[in-house]
Amino acid sequence: MRLRIVLVLLGLLAFAALLVLRWRHVEPEIGPTAKVKRGRIERLVVASGTIEPEDLVEVRSRVSGIIQKFLVDAGDRVTAGQVVAELDRETLEAAVREARAVVHEAQVERDHSELELRRRETLYSRGVEAKDVLDAVRADRARAEARCERAGATLERLAQELAYATITAPIDGVVLSRDLNPGAAAASVASVTGGTVLMIIADTRQMHLLGIVDENEIARVQVGMPAHIRTEAYADRQFPGKVRKIASIGERKNNVTSFQVEVTVVEGIDALRPRMSADADIVTEVHEDALLIPEAALIYEGDNLVVESVERASPARLVRHSVRTGIANKDLVEVVDGLSEGQEVTLQ
Repeated sequence: MRLRIVLVLLGLLAFAALLVLRWRHVEPEIGPTAKVKRGRIERLVVASGTIEPEDLVEVRSRVSGIIQKFLVDAGDRVTAGQVVAELDRETLEAAVREARAVVHEAQVERDHSELELRRRETLYSRGVEAKDVLDAVRADRARAEARCERAGATLERLAQELAYATITAPIDGVVLSRDLNPGAAAASVASVTGGTVLMIIADTRQMHLLGIVDENEIARVQVGMPAHIRTEAYADRQFPGKVRKIASIGERKNNVTSFQVEVTVVEGIDALRPRMSADADIVTEVHEDALLIPEAALIYEGDNLVVESVERASPARLVRHSVRTGIANKDLVEVVDGLSEGQEVTLQ
């Protein structure tokens, strides 16, 4: 009886030992993994803004009047000096005719005063005319000459205003917008409102992204750095660019300071349109042969970064490594120390 009990106990102990042994050899649940690989990684600083033409001009009239006709519309390409609009000329032409008549009248009065002055000077030389009479005639002659000059200046001004009724393009470019129609009133640039905008013309042969960069990253950006310009209109395309200008003074808004940066579009200008929303990924640093892992492999333990590698021995096991990282770009991270190429790491 005692022997049977001993045998049963030994069997139970053996079974328990087998369970423990099997438990110790159960492989951990690993989940998704990735290989540590070598590749190129860029440190990027993003400038967010809009695509702007090199030159953009709001065309305004130098004289007030009614728009008689437009010779171009939005989307048309124009050259500098090309006539783009005409104001009604009837009132201005009438003013010029009146001014010419005033000039003619002033010239007649001046010529008559000249003859009168010569006659009085002859009489004075003969001792017939008094000195004060001669002085009065000379004054009349001077006033007639001044009236003639004033009338001539008025004629020149009105003639120039008549010429301003013909509005020309100030630059080569494309008409971006033209909101008015013939018959609308146009105020001159001398008005308190600054004048009516007849149309907007832009030189689109050269474009740039005008964006803003946070003050925490502006120190990394330098003139001449390459950039990748992204737009919502072309989600699958990037346009190469180059940093052209960095603002020397920041703009503070809502307690946040940012700096304007201009990035010239190097290729693909014809596909872009002014005022498109865009981002420029400015390449501030490049490592060609870096050890790379997905950012999802990182485990944050306070100030320390840890990665779990998979050792595929029998049984497989997980080994934790403290790592030091470098450049991070989107979903990839450079590993400076702590891992080797080819190691398999788990993803969180």
